[in-house]
Amino acid sequence: MLAVKRVSVIGSLVVIIAIGGFGIYEWMTKEIITASTIFFVALGIGFFFHSLTWGEIDGENEGDKDEREKQITLISAKISYYVLLVMILIVLIASEGVKAMNEIENIPLVIVFALAWIIMPVTEFIVSKKYR
Repeated sequence: MLAVKRVSVIGSLVVIIAIGGFGIYEWMTKEIITASTIFFVALGIGFFFHSLTWGEIDGENEGDKDEREKQITLISAKISYYVLLVMILIVLIASEGVKAMNEIENIPLVIVFALAWIIMPVTEFIVSKKYR
């Protein structure tokens, strides 16, 4: 393991453990889970897997990637897009239950789901204009 990769992985793990531990402490003592704890633990997990994949937090520039690395990025982007859509839908159903669309009260989450649904097609359309 490269020294940079080792530092990135260890640093990410320290962030996850420190913030996650604090979040668990708050949960046990105050019975709350704050949005900042969820956000920063997710950020640490993202950096951790990015470091494992590319060897450093910055990753490689698109111009420096070979075809295999570009293919990994493309496939993982498409899969993660659909996984994100499903996860947003699961959160929407879990928070609101299964009921008529007009009875849903969490409008910001519906807006997030709607935006997530259209982002990839719109982005593909815009990028395709560049190559036509």
